[in-house]
Amino acid sequence: MKVLAIISRDLEKGSTKYRLVQYLDFLAQKDIRIEFVRRKDVNATVIRNASEFNLVFNQKCLFNYSVARKLIMNSHRTIFDFDDAIYTRPSRPHSFITNFKVKRRLHLWLKNSNTVTAPNQFLANYARKFSRSVAIVPMALDMEVWKPRDSDPGSATTIGWAGAPVNLPLIEKLNQVLTTILNKFPTVQLAIFSGKKPKLSCNFEYHPYKPGAEPVFVRNLDIGLLPLYEDEYAKGKSPIKALQYLACGIPVVGNIIGATAEILNDQNSMAVANESEWVKALETLIVNRELAKALGRRGQAQVNKNHNIKIVAQDLYKILTGV
Repeated sequence: MKVLAIISRDLEKGSTKYRLVQYLDFLAQKDIRIEFVRRKDVNATVIRNASEFNLVFNQKCLFNYSVARKLIMNSHRTIFDFDDAIYTRPSRPHSFITNFKVKRRLHLWLKNSNTVTAPNQFLANYARKFSRSVAIVPMALDMEVWKPRDSDPGSATTIGWAGAPVNLPLIEKLNQVLTTILNKFPTVQLAIFSGKKPKLSCNFEYHPYKPGAEPVFVRNLDIGLLPLYEDEYAKGKSPIKALQYLACGIPVVGNIIGATAEILNDQNSMAVANESEWVKALETLIVNRELAKALGRRGQAQVNKNHNIKIVAQDLYKILTGV
């Protein structure tokens, strides 16, 4: 089976990696060959050659309306996958005309794709307004990579955050919360893993991004931080960071909104909405280590059951092959 996968940038981009690339070895064993093309490289030749593939898999790329129509019409089957609320245009304010064009382009794919895939019920419900064939393919992790640490850290407590440079404002908005916690608990450490150092006035250990180093960083935390913007775009996310924390047996403190509530609950995390709640939740888990460990254990079991790559891969295979 030949699949043409349309992606926005490169194979290491988070959404591309976790929605498709991490399954390549498994799919190759099933005789599914995937050829990637970046959105900017889709031209008349790519559209013409789409008919040579059994399936065109579009990972949330939107095109000029006429280009998209030609691509869809020239494909035997199409799957449109989106893991963000891309209909909200979150980066900056846009005109009514621009917003209209974005939604029109998105709705074209939702209406005309053979199947629409999304990682959560929140986005799936949006897709169901336009498509009669919507499937949920949860975000998934390799549980042999993302796993709890082997030894007990003892009395030391490390709270931490891992994220891309573009998301640094999320951890920076917790500056006062983190300063308060570190002043109250001198033995507690704060660790940050990112491609760029955040601007925080409190002391912290900075771990520069290195490929493959993130699982080790996460499993050595005791509490994972998940600050999110409380807007429509954030509501559509299934935060991979939440899953990474839980897979490593790390309890989460964060903003539980929208689809995040499909992953995080009072059995594996602590929900917060303002600075005082952030401080109280962190204090609780720092003081009550047994509670923190219990939340982490339940979270790890939940991820292993619902977001294990070995299980989700089978579901994705069935969708790709049209079973």
